[in-house]
Amino acid sequence: MKLFINLLMATLLTLSLNSCSNAAENSVKRTTHPKGVQQFMKTYYIGRFAIDVPAEFNLAVQRQKLRYAELSDFMWNSADHGEERERLWQQRVTEIKRLPMPFDKKPIVIEVATIPSIGKWAKGILYHGDYLLTQRLFYTVLVDYTNTAVWLTIAGTNKDKMLKNFTNILTHYEPGLGLVPKDGFYLKHGKVLLPYIEQEASYARFEGPMGMVLRVETAEIHKAPEREGIIDRTVAAMATGFASGLDIEKIRSTKRVVTGLPGEEEILVGDDGRRKNVSFDWEYLGSVESGEQPMIQITVDTEADNLDEKIRIWDQVLKSFRPAYQH
Repeated sequence: MKLFINLLMATLLTLSLNSCSNAAENSVKRTTHPKGVQQFMKTYYIGRFAIDVPAEFNLAVQRQKLRYAELSDFMWNSADHGEERERLWQQRVTEIKRLPMPFDKKPIVIEVATIPSIGKWAKGILYHGDYLLTQRLFYTVLVDYTNTAVWLTIAGTNKDKMLKNFTNILTHYEPGLGLVPKDGFYLKHGKVLLPYIEQEASYARFEGPMGMVLRVETAEIHKAPEREGIIDRTVAAMATGFASGLDIEKIRSTKRVVTGLPGEEEILVGDDGRRKNVSFDWEYLGSVESGEQPMIQITVDTEADNLDEKIRIWDQVLKSFRPAYQH
């Protein structure tokens, strides 16, 4: 059973990010600990940022949003993947057809069409994805780029504008990671070479040893942050008795600059009398309308065993966070 500390940390320390991103592994590097022990680190790309994570961590979830479109990429299982592609496409069409019928009885599916001039093969389906707001349309596209493929879904009210937007995104997708210029947005197996405009967000969750769960989230903001940082929020919550019955020990509660961004860091140990949990959190509230300085939160949730080792891993990972173009 989850301890009350998890609820507290989720309430106090979690950013409200509405959508999110994907992460991509690029390389493996070896780092030497102060005591001379070597550990392999993998570099993952998450939207417009990169982070080094111990090789023992597994990337469990990744999502991203770029210019209003939710997209993800994957590798085909074989070079001859025609049947796999058709099966995945038909599965998605079947899922869409099972959506709730629009309240005004319009057909769910408006059209299914082949889309020329994108990748090796591309199909799209236009449909009513919100049964209450039938003027809001959805377009889902599958694109085959030979070795990789991209799923994209976008919502809007104007079919032509939606088509123009996702065509621009998909024609700027390049399979493979490699080195990219400053205007590169990374998915798991490729990147979209477009500068920031609006509606960007990314999310990645890693599961590691010792019960560590690492999350990285970014999202744009449209106005100056009005809410307090994590330190003030924690103090306010504790003062109002929100943490009643829970003993909280502050390991760290301080300002911390990461990749040049002035954020706040907290490491809290919560003890409800049965078990101790630890929450690591670094947060940057973001700059207005910025792809390079969005709202950022990096967190680790875990139990309190091996705390010195977990703090060392946390510091190592946090120090590695950087813009993707810095490699």
